Amino acid sequence: MSDNMKFVILGAGNIGTLIGAKLAQLDHSEVLIHGRGEHAAALAVNGIFVDGVESFHISPDQYHISIQDVGINSVFDGLADYILITSKAGDVEELLKLAKRFTNNDTRIIILSNGLGHIELGSQEFGSHRVIPATTTHGVWRKNPGSIEWAGLGAINLGKDKNSPKLEQLTKLISSFQSANLKPTWSDNGSSLVWSKVLINVAINPIAAITGQKNGELLESEMFETCTEVMLEAAKVARMEGVELDDDSQLVDNLKLVLQNTKDNKCSMLQDVRLGKPTEIKFLNRMIVNKAEKYGLATPLNQLLSELIESLSLY
Repeated sequence: MSDNMKFVILGAGNIGTLIGAKLAQLDHSEVLIHGRGEHAAALAVNGIFVDGVESFHISPDQYHISIQDVGINSVFDGLADYILITSKAGDVEELLKLAKRFTNNDTRIIILSNGLGHIELGSQEFGSHRVIPATTTHGVWRKNPGSIEWAGLGAINLGKDKNSPKLEQLTKLISSFQSANLKPTWSDNGSSLVWSKVLINVAINPIAAITGQKNGELLESEMFETCTEVMLEAAKVARMEGVELDDDSQLVDNLKLVLQNTKDNKCSMLQDVRLGKPTEIKFLNRMIVNKAEKYGLATPLNQLLSELIESLSLY
């Protein structure tokens, strides 16, 4: 058995395909990419084409592929060192169940999907000592099945939660991410890390989806004011949950910066609504509303946005 690190990427959309491609370039890594539909079929036949921040091609013999529609590849059953779940939020629960076949007592789980509740689900399945809080800011979109545009060099942000692995237990993982130019960062506060991204998502995604605007257009004063109010409603809930956040003015500055840096982006929720696909609202604004109710907090804007998106989509 080789000493190579074995990575399983479950729910490989755009971000999972990028991570799989970059890890497949490393000498000491072996990668299994699990996906579905046309995109996964193209990965199996033609390999992975990446343009943008870096341009390269990974041939299909440089990684293992597993296609949901055909059957699960058993090559890493019980052997994975790390499982990365990179799917839409609504698929996380199903993929955590699939993950079990690849795990052994030392396998660790990284969930990069948007929204709240994933760490809790992962901890129920595998124990909190094996689940690493994480987010990513890499910008990736799909040109064609099997072909992605790495549009923005971001980071993979990893963090520490109560019982989750410590930094010193993750040196090989972080070294692999560094070698792959995936720009790992570390936070001693994993829940703050996850919530900080959620606050951005709840402020931007539903408003962009309802108005049909690119991210940069939300900087227009009235629109930005609404985004800010939605975010600060959610921040109150986070603080009730005991999450340490920046103060409100810093949160507003962060939001402005993200909108400026992604000004030409059409957010994923806008794309989902237009394509008639399920959105992630249940794991974003709707989750904020549900958590707020526990504390008797009113979150009228998050409630309104949840209802509007739910009426537009299959949620």
